[in-house]
Amino acid sequence: MKKPTMNDVAKAAGVGRGTVSNYINGLNVRSETKKRIQLAIDDLGYIPNLQARELKTSKNSTVVLIVPTSWTPFFSELVYKMQIELNSHGYKMILTNSQNDSEEEEEILKMASLNQVSGVITMSYSDVYNFLNIDKRLNLVSIERYVSENVPLITSDNYAGGQLAAKKLIEMGSKRFLLLRREVTHHNATDVRTQGFKDYITSKHYPLDIFEATLQPSYREEYSEYLKSHYSNGVFPFDGIFAVTDEYGQIAQQALAKLDINLLKKVHIVGFDGSRISRDSPLMISSIRQPVDEIVKESVAVLLKKNNGMPIQKNYKKVLPVTFVDTKNNF
Repeated sequence: MKKPTMNDVAKAAGVGRGTVSNYINGLNVRSETKKRIQLAIDDLGYIPNLQARELKTSKNSTVVLIVPTSWTPFFSELVYKMQIELNSHGYKMILTNSQNDSEEEEEILKMASLNQVSGVITMSYSDVYNFLNIDKRLNLVSIERYVSENVPLITSDNYAGGQLAAKKLIEMGSKRFLLLRREVTHHNATDVRTQGFKDYITSKHYPLDIFEATLQPSYREEYSEYLKSHYSNGVFPFDGIFAVTDEYGQIAQQALAKLDINLLKKVHIVGFDGSRISRDSPLMISSIRQPVDEIVKESVAVLLKKNNGMPIQKNYKKVLPVTFVDTKNNF
C-alpha cells in the first residue's frame, strides 16, 4: 500500500501543499485550516518526513526543556504538557533536570549548541545565564526568569498571585499572617510573590512574619522546627499562612498536623502552583494556580517564531493571569 504524501493531505484538506508544509513546520495557519489539515493527517495516517525537514533547515527537530526538577506536581504537569505541545508541532523533546546546578546547566547548554537543537526552553533558577552569552548561539525561551533582552520571557503574574493569596486568606478570616519562603541566589519569581503578599497585607494593616529557610537540604526540617518553636500549650499565633510554593505549604500542613491535628481547622494555608499529583487526584492545599496550559503554548509559539526567523521584540515578556483554587472544590 502506497504511503500517503503531503500532496494527499493537501487534497484531502482542500488546501495547497504549501499550507500543509507551513502547518507541519509550525508556521502561522488559520485555526479552521489547522483542524482540516490535522483531520486529513489522522485519516490518512500521514507521517511527516522530519529528516527532510532537518536537512532543509540545517537543524534537527529536537527541543531541550530544562527544569530544576520534575519531582513536584507543578513541574511534572509542565513537562507532560510541554512534550504533548511540542509533539503536536513535530518536535521531539529532551528533558533535563538541572537540580539548580549551574555547572550542570552549562554542560546541557553546550550540548544543545553543539548538536544544533531547534531550541531550548528553560525554567532555571541557577546563575549560569549571568556569565554565558548563550542567547547568541541558541534559540532560547525562558519561563519565569529574565535572562536577557534577547530571550523571550513567559511568566505567570506572580505579583498579582501574591496579592490574591493575601486577599483569600483575609476572606477566610485570618488576622495574623506567616509567609514561608526560602533563600535565593538571585531575584526570582518567589521574591515577586513575596512582595505582592507583603504589599497587600501591610496595606490592610495586618501583622506579618516571614520565615526564610536556607538552601540546605535540611530546609524541610527548618520549616517544621520554626512552626514547632511557635506552638505552646495548644496556642499557635498564626491563623493564615502563605507559602510561595505548594511544596512549602504542604510541609507546613504536615508539621501542624503533627503538633495538633486541630490546628488544621484553625490555620488557613494557601500555596502557589496549584498542580495536582495526577489528573484526577484532589488538591492537597488551596493554592494560586499557575496557568500551565497557557505557559506551555506561549513558550512553544514564541520558540517556533524564533526558529522560523520571525522577529521577536527585545525584552519580550508575556505575563499570564493566575487563579485561586480551593480544596473545598475537590469533590
